[in-house]
Amino acid sequence: MISKPEAHDIDSAGERLLREVLEPLGCVVNAVERDYGIDYNVQIFDGASPSGTWFHVQLKSSASSQYSADRTFISQEITMDHARHYALEMREPLLVIHADVESKSVYWYAPQLDRHLVVVLTNTKAESTTFRVPTRQKLPATAPELFKSVERIHLVLATRELTSAPAQSFAENLRTLPDQGKLYRAFQEKNDLLKLYKISDLYNERKYDEARLRADGIVADPDSTVETKFWAQTQLEGIDFSETVQSGKPQSELPKVTLKHAKAFQGLTASGPKYLKFYSLIARQAAELEILVHESLGLFMALHQHARNAGNPMMVLGLYARRAALTQRIVTKYNRCVRLARYASNYPDRWMLGRAILRIVKAIAPYLITLSIEGIVESENAFARSALQICKASAWICQETDDGQGVKLAMLDALMTTHSENSEAYQWAMQVINAIVDPELRSDALRLIDRIKRRWRHEPVEGDHQGDTIWQIIENMAAGLGVDISDQSSPLVRGLRIAARDDSPERILANCEHLLVSLGATGPAARQIRRIFNIITAGSKVVNCTLHNFHVEGREQDIAYAEFKRTYCDFCPDKKPRPGDWRYVGDVRAEFEANHRDFVVRLAGTSYGVRFTSED
Repeated sequence: MISKPEAHDIDSAGERLLREVLEPLGCVVNAVERDYGIDYNVQIFDGASPSGTWFHVQLKSSASSQYSADRTFISQEITMDHARHYALEMREPLLVIHADVESKSVYWYAPQLDRHLVVVLTNTKAESTTFRVPTRQKLPATAPELFKSVERIHLVLATRELTSAPAQSFAENLRTLPDQGKLYRAFQEKNDLLKLYKISDLYNERKYDEARLRADGIVADPDSTVETKFWAQTQLEGIDFSETVQSGKPQSELPKVTLKHAKAFQGLTASGPKYLKFYSLIARQAAELEILVHESLGLFMALHQHARNAGNPMMVLGLYARRAALTQRIVTKYNRCVRLARYASNYPDRWMLGRAILRIVKAIAPYLITLSIEGIVESENAFARSALQICKASAWICQETDDGQGVKLAMLDALMTTHSENSEAYQWAMQVINAIVDPELRSDALRLIDRIKRRWRHEPVEGDHQGDTIWQIIENMAAGLGVDISDQSSPLVRGLRIAARDDSPERILANCEHLLVSLGATGPAARQIRRIFNIITAGSKVVNCTLHNFHVEGREQDIAYAEFKRTYCDFCPDKKPRPGDWRYVGDVRAEFEANHRDFVVRLAGTSYGVRFTSED
């Protein structure tokens, strides 16, 4: 009686399992009749069309798979000749696939990516070795990882081919490869991709100089693709933006950085591809909008300062006129950006544009703050609703392209349009978070929302850049007024620095209830600062004791107080510090100034009173 060998049944069962896991994934499995150690060729399709990606398979089927004690891998014994062929000699991707026909489980292993195996193969004379097939690499669950490994194998193989030849024959070796132009471009792109990963790592480590050097190299490389150069340029934008923030430069410099790189994007994409040209156009328009918004913010602060301290009436009128014209420009530019966002939502290659249109929201967000402070509620709500719609469109595009990080950014930017949990933007953001499948991504989004809510409550948030708030206000005012304060050695800037440091005498007054700080000499720079900015603290200050009538004047209040303390306070038995929670703000400040007005008036006409001088 003729019987079929058991091995045939096992092999047939293994083949069925192989097809059952791969064919539903869009793979075509073709059996190889005659080849050395190759059982199947697998071609990956994109829908009905071949993607151009394929790999070889060596199938190992077993009814008694050799699992490790902890079941983390399966031992697969193989001859050394076959192992070398698979790991070192093959010039196409090959995967060893193990089919456990008993449990009907299929696992895969990529010997060409196993660095330990390569070492073993080059340092042993044994006749056989053992492959360890990881059980975590089970199909079909890890199919995405398998496909990524095929891509990595192509890079490994190309790299081996290039590095194995002497430098002088590099080009000749390329010409001997099949479809050398396509392979060279693929190698260049993969090599550039590795560089971009390195640049990203350096950026995260704040090694900006090293990161910039590498990114500049990619942008300048004539063999890099436009897409790769574009991503390198985005890294350069991030580096410049971070350095500008951390250097303490004026906030008005940030949109200038963004505009500079938007122009660079347009230069790179002048000849296409179209979707990157569209991205660059959106980036350019959003950056120009952001510059207008920051200029408006500076004018708003200047107007607020002149209104608060009864400033120059003619100056105030001029500021209002400038701001009215600027508002018209902002509205026109924003409407143009909104039209671009609408086009992006229906653009065929919109996958790239989800993050681009968020630049519009970042640009308009500071404008909403000024509208809120001024009580222009209707306009604020209109801009906020529009910006929220852009965020929703961005999230939709990112969801469509499985860009989880982009969805998170859209949700966070939506919260820039509000400062309340009782708002449509907040409720939508929470809906987006609840729909995030990735637990790590959802946890990170919740953490960031908690930080945002703490900022709404004006609570300190660890990691936030803590700059000099008063100086930042002055910088914004200067930008809005068109005053150049880049020269730190100029009398104007030195006076502004003093004015910022001496904005409040609270730190001195807290030391004793008898202390008073008043204004003294006002020189040319201090008078110019008062005329332009309506800031009165750029001149000298006088530290006074209202109990004993002691006085010390200095260019800055800290310098004056240091001498005053050394001369009087350190020996005074009447020193009476204020309570630890005492603050020189609001009604406390108003009451203090009213109570000491007569004392300050008596100083007039003396060497410690307010007076104009010819020198600062």
